[in-house]
Amino acid sequence: MICSIRGRSWRYLFRPIRGRILRPGRTGLSLPSRSRRGLTLVELSMVVLIMGILFAVMFGVFFRASEIVREGSPPSETRQRAMLALESMRTAINNTYYMADIERLIFYGKSVVKGDGHMDRLTLASVVPGAEESGTPEVREVSFYLAEPERPQNAENAEENQPGQQRSREEKGYTLYRREDQHVDEKPGEGGAHYPLADHVLSLRFRYSYNAKTWYDEWNTKKTSPLPRLIQIQMVIQVGGRKERLETLASPGLYIN
Repeated sequence: MICSIRGRSWRYLFRPIRGRILRPGRTGLSLPSRSRRGLTLVELSMVVLIMGILFAVMFGVFFRASEIVREGSPPSETRQRAMLALESMRTAINNTYYMADIERLIFYGKSVVKGDGHMDRLTLASVVPGAEESGTPEVREVSFYLAEPERPQNAENAEENQPGQQRSREEKGYTLYRREDQHVDEKPGEGGAHYPLADHVLSLRFRYSYNAKTWYDEWNTKKTSPLPRLIQIQMVIQVGGRKERLETLASPGLYIN
């Protein structure tokens, strides 16, 4: 017999909860959980704003770092061309061709002091390896010297019209040229083709020695018969905002009779 209390049976009140095991401290009644919603428009805007600020700060840091690196590390093109020019001069001097009984073959180095630097000039007869394969003379007259850099015709006027843009010749530097004449004639130092080797050269100096003890600023085989055994080549170039000094030694002797 089932008793009822206010319309409910005891069986209904005391029936077991199926599908769930009660643990200590928990009740069989569970409250409905509120479902989690996504970000609101305001929250999403704040996230985008913060990320934008972070990216802007990172970009500013990297940009400034690149500027510092560029200012601290000048372009290497100027230095590379200067080193190649130095090697070209050293090779030409090492391949000097000289015979004392031939007047056309000379070795003439002239010293020119310009301000704090030098604008020396060197003329010699040099052997160009592989020239015979191209059908050109192997012994050529070669000169090295500094000259004003070539500029467009309107560059000078434009520079003069802008205040604060004028710079001295020493700051701009000179262009190092190689003059090459395929024929060794009676007029050394004249004719031939002129090739630019390097720019922003502030100074070019040659020093000559026969015994590596006494050095001379000039050399002329018409006055001093033997060739110098050592030639010191010194260059000062403008690289970015600073000056750099390059030097090497050359020793003629491969083609001397």
